[in-house]
Amino acid sequence: MADNVNAIAAKLGARVIGEVPDAGGGAFGAARLARAVAELRTGTVSVPVAAGTLDKLARLAERASANGPPVRPADLAARLLEAAVAAAPEA
Repeated sequence: MADNVNAIAAKLGARVIGEVPDAGGGAFGAARLARAVAELRTGTVSVPVAAGTLDKLARLAERASANGPPVRPADLAARLLEAAVAAAPEA
Protein backbone atom coordinates (compact mmCIF):
# COMPACT_ATOMS: atom_id res chain seq x y z
CA MET A 1 0.00 0.00 0.00
CA ALA A 2 2.89 2.41 0.69
CA ASP A 3 3.96 2.30 -2.96
CA ASN A 4 0.39 3.14 -3.97
CA VAL A 5 0.27 6.12 -1.59
CA ASN A 6 3.64 7.39 -2.83
CA ALA A 7 2.54 7.00 -6.45
CA ILE A 8 -0.67 8.92 -5.82
CA ALA A 9 1.22 11.66 -4.00
CA ALA A 10 3.73 11.94 -6.86
CA LYS A 11 0.93 12.29 -9.41
CA LEU A 12 -0.53 15.13 -7.34
CA GLY A 13 2.83 16.85 -7.05
CA ALA A 14 2.95 16.08 -3.33
CA ARG A 15 5.16 13.97 -1.12
CA VAL A 16 4.47 11.74 1.84
CA ILE A 17 6.05 13.22 4.95
CA GLY A 18 4.89 10.66 7.50
CA GLU A 19 2.09 8.59 8.85
CA VAL A 20 -0.59 9.74 11.23
CA PRO A 21 -1.90 7.51 13.99
CA ASP A 22 -5.38 6.04 14.04
CA ALA A 23 -7.07 8.94 15.80
CA GLY A 24 -10.50 7.41 16.26
CA GLY A 25 -13.79 8.89 15.20
CA GLY A 26 -15.94 11.81 16.11
CA ALA A 27 -14.96 15.31 17.12
CA PHE A 28 -12.20 14.19 19.47
CA GLY A 29 -10.71 11.92 16.81
CA ALA A 30 -10.77 14.81 14.34
CA ALA A 31 -8.98 17.01 16.87
CA ARG A 32 -6.33 14.33 17.49
CA LEU A 33 -5.85 13.90 13.74
CA ALA A 34 -5.52 17.67 13.20
CA ARG A 35 -2.86 17.84 15.91
CA ALA A 36 -0.91 14.92 14.41
CA VAL A 37 -0.98 16.52 10.95
CA ALA A 38 0.12 19.90 12.36
CA GLU A 39 3.05 18.24 14.12
CA LEU A 40 4.13 16.58 10.85
CA ARG A 41 3.96 19.89 8.99
CA THR A 42 5.92 21.89 11.52
CA GLY A 43 8.38 19.20 12.50
CA THR A 44 7.47 19.66 16.14
CA VAL A 45 6.20 16.97 18.39
CA SER A 46 4.33 17.32 21.65
CA VAL A 47 5.57 14.94 24.28
CA PRO A 48 4.51 14.46 27.88
CA VAL A 49 7.00 15.85 30.39
CA ALA A 50 6.95 15.30 34.14
CA ALA A 51 6.01 18.33 36.21
CA GLY A 52 9.32 18.19 38.06
CA THR A 53 11.19 18.29 34.76
CA LEU A 54 9.18 21.31 33.62
CA ASP A 55 9.95 23.09 36.88
CA LYS A 56 13.67 22.39 36.55
CA LEU A 57 13.68 23.52 32.90
CA ALA A 58 11.97 26.76 33.95
CA ARG A 59 14.62 27.38 36.63
CA LEU A 60 17.46 26.59 34.23
CA ALA A 61 15.96 28.84 31.55
CA GLU A 62 15.66 31.65 34.09
CA ARG A 63 19.34 31.25 35.02
CA ALA A 64 20.36 31.14 31.35
CA SER A 65 18.40 34.36 30.74
CA ALA A 66 20.06 36.25 33.60
CA ASN A 67 23.02 37.51 31.56
CA GLY A 68 21.59 37.62 28.07
CA PRO A 69 18.50 37.35 25.94
CA PRO A 70 15.50 35.50 27.35
CA VAL A 71 15.53 31.72 27.00
CA ARG A 72 12.27 29.79 26.94
CA PRO A 73 12.14 26.45 28.76
CA ALA A 74 11.02 24.68 25.57
CA ASP A 75 14.00 26.11 23.64
CA LEU A 76 16.35 24.97 26.40
CA ALA A 77 14.81 21.49 26.32
CA ALA A 78 15.28 21.31 22.56
CA ARG A 79 18.93 22.35 22.82
CA LEU A 80 19.60 19.83 25.58
CA LEU A 81 17.96 17.07 23.55
CA GLU A 82 19.89 17.98 20.40
CA ALA A 83 23.18 17.97 22.34
CA ALA A 84 22.38 14.58 23.90
CA VAL A 85 21.49 13.06 20.54
CA ALA A 86 24.60 14.50 18.90
CA ALA A 87 26.77 13.03 21.66
CA ALA A 88 25.12 9.60 21.50
CA PRO A 89 26.92 6.86 19.58
CA GLU A 90 25.43 5.88 16.24
CA ALA A 91 22.90 3.08 16.46
